[in-house]
Amino acid sequence: KMLYVQDLRQPGAKRYRLMYSDVDGARAKALVSSSEPILSPTWSADGKRIAYVSFETTRPAIYIMSLATGQKTQMTNFKGLNGAPSFSPDGKQLAMVLSKDGSPDIYVMDIATKRLRRITQDHYIVTEPNWSTDGQAVIFTSNRGGSPQIYQVSLKSGRPERLTFEGDYNARPRVTPDGKSLVMVHRQNGVFHIASQDI
Repeated sequence: KMLYVQDLRQPGAKRYRLMYSDVDGARAKALVSSSEPILSPTWSADGKRIAYVSFETTRPAIYIMSLATGQKTQMTNFKGLNGAPSFSPDGKQLAMVLSKDGSPDIYVMDIATKRLRRITQDHYIVTEPNWSTDGQAVIFTSNRGGSPQIYQVSLKSGRPERLTFEGDYNARPRVTPDGKSLVMVHRQNGVFHIASQDI
């Protein structure tokens, strides 16, 4: 199955739709329709829930939806940025980017209790969190080295570690299911690629 956001290019009501389809685009159906932007749809590991960002309350908020029932739950409504949700491998936590305390930082939320834990705390840009396969670390994009590069922070130690050094731009990290490789958007000599790196 595949999730994607459709922009109907029609100003006014219900311009944006969160779509659900087969991986080849067949049997598409709208899960959410809104006159406000919808961003960053993502799956839980078991494929039973999705998380996404919606502006339906006039500012960005993160929602979780059950695909079986269509029921959605608003998880955040903080001032500023609420974005880039990512389910932990066990489906119990949600990594996200919030700017409620000033600069954008990565937080991890316990989905059952909505309790937040701040993972990064600095003045650099951090975004696009994702998880290590074992759920013990969050991988993210940051400009703390001068250009966008990919880092990993252990939830136990809280210490960030840089993972990418080749190229002047590496972003949107995703770890392969076996935990051995990192897939990313990579720029080398002014040309963008989709690249894979052995972790």
